[in-house]
Amino acid sequence: MKRIILLLLVMLMSHIPVAYSVTGLASAATSSEEPIEEAQPTSVKASTYDYKDSLFRDTPRGTIEGFFEATFEQNFEKAAKYLDLRYLPDGMSKELGPEYAKQLVAIIERNIWVNLEEISDLPSGTSNDQLPNYRDAFGRVEVQGNEITLLLQKVPDKQLGKIWKISNATVAKVPMLYSELGYGPIVEWYVQNIPSGHLFKLNLWEWALLISYLVLALLVVIPLTWFAKKLILRSEYQYKEDVAHLIVGPSRLLLALLLDRAWMANTTLSANVMEVVNSGFLLVIAIIWFIWNLADVLQNSLRLRWINQGKSQTASLLRPLANFLRVILVALTILIWLEHLGFDASTILAGLGIGGVAIALASKQSIENFIGTITLYSSAPIRVGDVGRFGTITGTVEEIGLRCTRIRTIDRTVINVPNARLSEMDIENISEREKIRLKTDIRLDYKTTTEQLHSIIEDIRALLIAHDKVDETPLRVTFRGFGLHGLQLNVFAYIGTTDFAEFQLVSEELHFSIMNTVVKHGTRIVPVVPIAAE
Repeated sequence: MKRIILLLLVMLMSHIPVAYSVTGLASAATSSEEPIEEAQPTSVKASTYDYKDSLFRDTPRGTIEGFFEATFEQNFEKAAKYLDLRYLPDGMSKELGPEYAKQLVAIIERNIWVNLEEISDLPSGTSNDQLPNYRDAFGRVEVQGNEITLLLQKVPDKQLGKIWKISNATVAKVPMLYSELGYGPIVEWYVQNIPSGHLFKLNLWEWALLISYLVLALLVVIPLTWFAKKLILRSEYQYKEDVAHLIVGPSRLLLALLLDRAWMANTTLSANVMEVVNSGFLLVIAIIWFIWNLADVLQNSLRLRWINQGKSQTASLLRPLANFLRVILVALTILIWLEHLGFDASTILAGLGIGGVAIALASKQSIENFIGTITLYSSAPIRVGDVGRFGTITGTVEEIGLRCTRIRTIDRTVINVPNARLSEMDIENISEREKIRLKTDIRLDYKTTTEQLHSIIEDIRALLIAHDKVDETPLRVTFRGFGLHGLQLNVFAYIGTTDFAEFQLVSEELHFSIMNTVVKHGTRIVPVVPIAAE
């Protein structure tokens, strides 16, 4: 479980957008329906153009890159130098340039991704874009059904002659755009009151906002789940402890995250934050935790039910099956999450399939033993503690493992039989018998008369019927015929016990009584081989 969480954490960190690094801005699609292929962050130093302006405003790309670099550093005084603050409309002032820069980057963060590769890195700008040669577009936003283009334009410079800045026409629209597309009052409070800084490419105030929403969701969910737990524990439900643990554990976190996401969907957050939220990392962890604990609840309830029904052997199979189902469901959850992040799940499955074939070939014997284990558990021909014959082996089953079964023989040695081989053996379960057979042959001297023979048969039959451990049926004492060494009597009956030690005591008592009966009637039992005369 810990390894799974660590793997997911690494994948999450690799998925967090690196939008505002000091070397440039990671690009993505704008609000148009056609997705634009992501470009790698472009370093100013590695640019194809040899910048002469210290702020890299020689080209449109240098201007946008420098603007994002300054805002990432929270240096809005510097960011204002990338804005054309001339000829602003009434009500706007050049002195508020840093505030306009802050609002503009918030608009961009919330609504678009800027693809630096699509912005010209030449002083002349982009040609054939249906714009004047002194203007370039770097993004588009939609406000109340109208699309507004964000523009760059060339402005005079005393040293270089011409440099590129964000157009004053775009700057003039910033207050209006921010009122429609910027942050709401709650987010504004965090922006104003949380210290500046970054962690994993997100602002500290963005992390504070995410944590605050999650804590608030927990404060709402915890009392509700605590109350639900109390109600469940007061009920008569047989498995209430397991369900109560599920409620206050993974269900609490899962409900808090769902509530948190519902609130965030109605909050003005940046595209970077929404990218982290939509990655669903914590939600996947909560779902995996919920599946893991739900499997425990189902496993325990089924186990107790089957034990009460006398299916203890089948109940012992639940643990490996539950673990197998856990792995399958967790793997399915992770694949769905990777598909959501944009990975090709079919490619991953194909790779896993090839690896699975290699592993299966390498562990063929282990797989056969595992299947044999499932066969032994499901059909239950033997249980732990049973005495039986397994091929040529006779002994007591001490353990049925996932690979082999441990059998202690009557000589007190231990044999480990692979389950794949054991499942194919002819298994005689001696412990399953409900009674033990008594079968013996008696050879009487040929001098025994017919009257003596009849009397002996009747007395032995009466002896068996009178004994409380001998079953009444089937019970037979018969004269089989004339043997090579004597007259043959056959005694057949069942002793009503499954304890072999008790059977031996009863058998001994009956044999002594039979011998006394034969002697009482004046004859004798002869051996199979006649004793030689001296």
